[in-house]
This record gives sequence, C-alpha cells and structure tokens, in this order.
Amino acid sequence: MRRSIRLTGRRQLNQSSFNLQIADVNGKHVAALALSGTDELKPFPADAEIRVKLTENKLVEVLHFGTVGKPTTTANIGQRSFLAPSCQVRIVSRANGSDGLLLASTAPWTYRSGGQPEGILLFQPAPIAPRLWRLELRDEEYPTLYVDDRVPDASLWAKTDPVFNAGILPHVVSEVMRRIFRCDSTPEDGWMADWLLWVDTMMPGSKPPFGKTEEERQEWIEELLDAFSYRHELAGQVIAQMEAKK
Repeated sequence: MRRSIRLTGRRQLNQSSFNLQIADVNGKHVAALALSGTDELKPFPADAEIRVKLTENKLVEVLHFGTVGKPTTTANIGQRSFLAPSCQVRIVSRANGSDGLLLASTAPWTYRSGGQPEGILLFQPAPIAPRLWRLELRDEEYPTLYVDDRVPDASLWAKTDPVFNAGILPHVVSEVMRRIFRCDSTPEDGWMADWLLWVDTMMPGSKPPFGKTEEERQEWIEELLDAFSYRHELAGQVIAQMEAKK
C-alpha cells in the first residue's frame, strides 16, 4: 500500500552537509550517503527516517538510509536508468504509523554522473537512442541536455560541434526562456535568475518582457537568438567547416 507524506512548515537542511554517490557494485546499482558532522540531524527524533528521493524523466525512487538514531550508509537502487537525477534528502517521522510527516529536507540538486556542468546548462551522455538529444527542464535545477551516449565523448562533442551548436542550442535557449516566462515576474534567485544574468551578457540592458503578450515575448526571444548566434558565430562556424571539407 502506498503511504503518504504530510507536508508541514519543515526545516531546511543544508545540502552541503550530505554527500551522495551512485555506483555499480557487484552488479547492483548502489547509492552511498555520507553526512559531514551530526549537527544537521540533532533537532530530529531518533526514530525519524532518513530518505533520499531521486527523480528523473518521470522515474521516481525513494531510498532509505535508516533512522536519525541508527543511520545506514548505503541503499540499493532499483532503477538503473538514473543518470543525472534530481536528488533531495528528507527527514520523515513515522510516529503515526501509516502517515509520514516531512520534518525537513534539502533543496533538490542534480546528481552529475559523468556529466560535465557547463555553467547554466548541464550536458549529460545518456542512452536515448534513437534520439540524438533531449532537453529536460526541472523547476528548481539547471536545465539538462542529454546527448546519445553512442557518440564518442558525447558531452564534449555537443559543446564543440559547429552543426550541433548552430542547430540545437538556439532551440534549447528558446525552450528555456519559454519556461522562465511562465513566471509572473522576474525571478530573483535560482537557476532562472542565473539564466537571466547570462541573457544580459547577450543583450545588455534589454528587459525581459514578463507580463507582456505572447507575441512580444516571442519577438524578444528571436532577438536573443540572433544575439546569441552572432556572438558565437554559429552559422559562420558551420560554413567554415563545410568549406574546409571541400
């Protein structure tokens, strides 16, 4: 039977206090959770459970690492498809039997398993054939661009191939900006704020059209794509590559 977790005015755990590692051990997909110091867990009952929630591409799994009084360090992962999952440490009270009371949690973060973070965009090799690439946008974490892992050095290739850059990255920028424009006003923190700082380097002084019409937002995005393509000479690099092959 599925058990529910009741949300409360929970405490915020410091993400830097937890170190999560994922690896294959003797044919099993295993997660190891290490805690730097014990102060982070002192406010909670000894029988409260320590859990880690993993989410990626609609896959969700909750790992159990014992209790605050008797923590464990490893847990088996049933889903072997996790590559760069969203992770969140949770402290859950089981005092009321079937009900779970969420006492505290970290902010979600992205686990980078072989991916190479590139500022505001993570490039991650993944078994996504027959597709060459796929963009994943998460509410609280930086966008992830999955690249078919059959490509040698997939992350490096995606960041340096002129045709991929010119054909795919403008689409990525466009989709990210559309997600950001779902906000009613300018985000002041988090990954969206960092993307807007990047936008200001492309179009200094240009105010993103929050609250404007869809047509005005799309026109602004097109201007951003022009500025981005011009700054990085996307079309020019493709033409130069074609000329070099003649």
